[in-house]
Amino acid sequence: MVVRCSPSRTLLRRFAIAVSAIALASLPITARAQNDTHGYSSSSDDNKSFLSGEDIDGASLAADPNPSPSPKPQYGQTNSRYPTYESRWSKVAFEAGGGFTAPVGNDVSGGQGVGLSGYDTWGYNLTLGGGWNFNKWLGVLAEYQFNRNKIPGDTLAALGAPGGNINTWSLTIDPIIYLPPITPTIGVYVTGGGGFYRKVTNFTAPACEEGFFGVFCENQTIAHLSSNQGGLNIGAGAYWKAFGPDSRAKLYAEARYVWVDSPSAAAENGYLAGGTEGLIPVTFGIRF
Repeated sequence: MVVRCSPSRTLLRRFAIAVSAIALASLPITARAQNDTHGYSSSSDDNKSFLSGEDIDGASLAADPNPSPSPKPQYGQTNSRYPTYESRWSKVAFEAGGGFTAPVGNDVSGGQGVGLSGYDTWGYNLTLGGGWNFNKWLGVLAEYQFNRNKIPGDTLAALGAPGGNINTWSLTIDPIIYLPPITPTIGVYVTGGGGFYRKVTNFTAPACEEGFFGVFCENQTIAHLSSNQGGLNIGAGAYWKAFGPDSRAKLYAEARYVWVDSPSAAAENGYLAGGTEGLIPVTFGIRF
């Protein structure tokens, strides 16, 4: 028995077999291409997510007024373009200065029992202080000030004392208020306060000794009187930020009126006390 096949059917069968073989051979290549495409897409999506979450130029932050909290930044990243740093010592205040001191009031009008040129003449002062700056307008300082004034010559002559001086030192608490600046580097301020004052009046005479190099003389105290009391001060000053407008250092010049509630002089030793004391220390220095 002979089986005859149509040529058309034979051709179709061979074509189907060939197509099936090609399809089977192409399956691994297709699968690999799909995997590669998926990996690229994932990486691209990750990059887009990173750019949207960590906006380098701030565009997304400007577009979204209420951004959601971003995750904790990784090493080398930051959530702020302009980080600020403030030292724990940035509000600590410090000052140091010195200058001359002028007497006023009872010190220049003559003392009780003396009636001459008064008790004080010109002298000098030294000032040190430290405290706290609450802000750029207001601060408070604990200040130590030492004033040394001489006693007028005619007063010393009337009392029979060759020399003398009056030392007044104080520990006070003094608020300071900075007014609106005149320029970025120049401004003014007011200050004042009160506290503890100690006044020591010394009368001196030279004591001489002969040594190997000749006669050496120095003043020695022959009489003195000291008193502890309260006092007040008030004044104003100007400052200059010589190191730039952003610097905390200020060169300053100020004048204050100081009133010390010294005890009144007694008739028998009026030259030792002098009653209340008035001084105007003019100080130049640096303040932070």
